[in-house]
Amino acid sequence: MILFEITLGNTISGAEQLFIKNAAYSAAGGSVYINGTASFETYFNLLPHDTYREYCGVNKAVLNLRAKGRYRADVYWRKKNGARVPVASLDCEGDASVPFAFPKAGGYTFFEIESAGGCKIYGGDWSCEGEEKRYPRMAIIICTYRRESFVERNLAMLREALSREPEWAARLHVFVVDNAGTLPAGKGFYDVIKNRNLGGSGGFARGMYEADRAGGFTHMLLTDDDIRLDFSVIKRTWRLLAALEREHAGASVGGAMLVLEEPTVQYEFGGRFDGLMFRSINGGLDMRETASLLKNAHAPEPNYNAWWYCCMPASCVPEHGLPMPFFIKGDDVEYGLRAAERFILSSGIAVWHSDFKNKYNGTLEYYIKRNGAVVAALRSRSGALKAAIRFAYFIFKNLTLKNYDCAELICAAYRDFTGGYKFFTSADPARLNERLRAGAPSPLPEDEICKLCGGQPRLKQPKSQKRHSLAACFLMFLENYLPAFAFSDKAGVTDAGFPRASDCFLKRTVVHLERESGRGYVFRLDTKRRRRLRREAYKVFFGMLFCYRKLRKDYRENEQKMYSAENWRRMFFIEK
Repeated sequence: MILFEITLGNTISGAEQLFIKNAAYSAAGGSVYINGTASFETYFNLLPHDTYREYCGVNKAVLNLRAKGRYRADVYWRKKNGARVPVASLDCEGDASVPFAFPKAGGYTFFEIESAGGCKIYGGDWSCEGEEKRYPRMAIIICTYRRESFVERNLAMLREALSREPEWAARLHVFVVDNAGTLPAGKGFYDVIKNRNLGGSGGFARGMYEADRAGGFTHMLLTDDDIRLDFSVIKRTWRLLAALEREHAGASVGGAMLVLEEPTVQYEFGGRFDGLMFRSINGGLDMRETASLLKNAHAPEPNYNAWWYCCMPASCVPEHGLPMPFFIKGDDVEYGLRAAERFILSSGIAVWHSDFKNKYNGTLEYYIKRNGAVVAALRSRSGALKAAIRFAYFIFKNLTLKNYDCAELICAAYRDFTGGYKFFTSADPARLNERLRAGAPSPLPEDEICKLCGGQPRLKQPKSQKRHSLAACFLMFLENYLPAFAFSDKAGVTDAGFPRASDCFLKRTVVHLERESGRGYVFRLDTKRRRRLRREAYKVFFGMLFCYRKLRKDYRENEQKMYSAENWRRMFFIEK
């Protein structure tokens, strides 16, 4: 039984050391020529033996290599403390198999190839004795909106892979949910489902709804349309599902995200929601480093996985219903908390996605805050005080950022949250989104931003998201009561995708700069608007304090009405 195949590389420039490193080698025609030592202690080729031992009952494995020439294959155990321990070694000529027993718990297993005269490696795999315990059939659900080129690229990748390995056609089928209705009809291995623009939540819900109606699937793999995905990752996911022990058959497989602009940097390895913040696990790690690979091998268990790549049992739909009608943001978190038994993540199951810091969309704040409040009410033990403080923190941070448009959206988000479950069973998400986007600010071009700042503005390097200290929160609160003369005329500059209150503190004018494009959004101190927003914020704050318990009960008693197939059909087919 193959656990997963050795991958020699892909077409993403800069990702080479995620496959092979520390070697003088050249790749051509799907093979690697090695003259010296090549290390496969890499993100996509190391063997996480603890994962396969715990979830698949595997205790022994075999390294199989397809090769030409003479070489030595060495298998090592990288212990949790960083020490390298030999496990097995074999002098080889041509194809070879190196059997070994799994080392003790902790760390991971990897191999190296050493050749004095040169050899060619064509591929290989990690395998074990036995057969697959089940035969999964995956519904791959892709949600898209006016990203035809991205979807067509991924479909072309799948089409080429299935033509090369036609036996995989029986193991998967693709549902492309087109929220814009611009794609031609599907054929062969995929269907195109035209949908109303109900956001990512509605797109994934429609795909899950149609796959459940079609029947015959054991799992649903949810993916974004704009990811860079290797077919080897899909095969690796399938093989892991096929090998799971019976007691773990209901587990979900999560995919990590790598940053496309910095292809060796991991953005997230699953996440955790604590009722206050959404926290990425192992974000910002350079996965060329041994220390980073060890952190993944010993990562804390996530309670959700984002839907850029997430494979869940198809039984989740009849047992737990469809996702929440959130439009975008938070639906993957809530559904993971509600429906997933547990998430299995492993280095090597990952996709590349553009860095979210390079994007700015003010209306997202409405969805992030509203949906986060709903998730906390449904799935967290946090009470009224924590929920009210969470709201106040977001408001006063945006007042310090001088982003009054965003502060108004947050107030609107919490007003709609306090409307209870009935808001989500009566509102039309498509039309609500149109209204929200109508008031979105427009960015200024780079030359105007430079003129305003007196030269090319410079951004500080982004840091990991951390909670502000009590002192910082007090200063944000205090700043919003100071008169206008206390503010500096020098413009403050902050990252539009990752704004920091400290960059904008006591600044009369603030530029929210897009790191990649150089464009920016200009916000200015407005004491009258600030005063009005403070009054509105206090109304929402005290309303949360006094009504939260009743509101949370309302959500929990009626949550099934929100994610029911009946409510989704109302939105899917509202025009009919």
